[in-house]
Amino acid sequence: MNTHQKFLFALLIAALLCAPALASLPDANRMEEIGQRAAYTALSELQFSKGDPGVMVLTNAGRAVVNGQTTERAISGITKISGLQNGDSTLWTVNRAEWKPLWFYFYNKYTGKGLFLEPDTAVYTMSKAEFSQVSFDDTFSTRALVIGDLLKIIADSDVGNQTRDALGGESNSIISITNAWAHGAPYDLMAAAMLHNHLCPGLLGGYFPIKYVEKVLPIENSAQSYTYITTSTSCKEDAYPVLWDMTPGKGGAIVHSLSENETAALKEEYGSSPRGIFVRWDSRAKSGTGIVFGSVTQASTAENNVPEWAAKPYRVVMSMATIDKPELSVSTLKTFTIDQETLSELKSAANPYSVIANL
Repeated sequence: MNTHQKFLFALLIAALLCAPALASLPDANRMEEIGQRAAYTALSELQFSKGDPGVMVLTNAGRAVVNGQTTERAISGITKISGLQNGDSTLWTVNRAEWKPLWFYFYNKYTGKGLFLEPDTAVYTMSKAEFSQVSFDDTFSTRALVIGDLLKIIADSDVGNQTRDALGGESNSIISITNAWAHGAPYDLMAAAMLHNHLCPGLLGGYFPIKYVEKVLPIENSAQSYTYITTSTSCKEDAYPVLWDMTPGKGGAIVHSLSENETAALKEEYGSSPRGIFVRWDSRAKSGTGIVFGSVTQASTAENNVPEWAAKPYRVVMSMATIDKPELSVSTLKTFTIDQETLSELKSAANPYSVIANL
């Protein structure tokens, strides 16, 4: 028996010693024990200490529903054993359809190694006595130790292919989110990535303008709020529900569609294509200040020998170095003031820029 096997055996013995207490719990606690087993396995495979800030776990626990049972208790099990938790930015639950299989991915940013686990579906319906006899190894039908460091993956295509194959349909989510986290992605960006279920340049196209307007038009009192108007929809829209609580149901974000001719005319008028309009409205003063904003043209990040699939997560990772400098990505094309009547007109106009042209 090698050192690794001895370690797992010791963990299994410890778990079995706890089996009488676990066996007395209701079936809902099955998920907590699965989470505990996932954490024990990760501690062994990735060799980290409890609560290590250099390790994170990404999972769809809490979103997945298996055999009619919700899975949020798996998160409790992970935190109890590994010490990883959302409050330390080391545990994140990614948005996924509830019928998707339950999975866990632990990532150690210091070693660049990751562990992907997917429980064997048989353990969901076993009796407590049956489950107590299942080894840690047999708990998971998928158990893959991979190289998760994006730069290492890019440097060796064989390693990259092995990692992507092991992660399957979750590879884009896992690689983009965990590598951005490892390079300093702030908490609010991570939260937006959970809704979007991956982290791409498109999502940054919403995050950077939000951070930009918070600098140039900050909210200064409780009577003020933002209105956001855009003429194109993309990944960027998924930043607004998380950072500004703007949802289709509650309003605040307004989308209009422009023709190609209108878009071309705007590019000629402003010198570049406007990306949208922000208005900081003051409900007490019944007035607002707004900006038309655009994207700053930047020198392209060198992507020599970066495979096509890795180009977007690579650009995200490179962006983390200036994540606190939105002015490098966003510029003001026009500033204006507005009253209540004109704000209503701006919101309802087929071409909102035509309203601003007269201000």
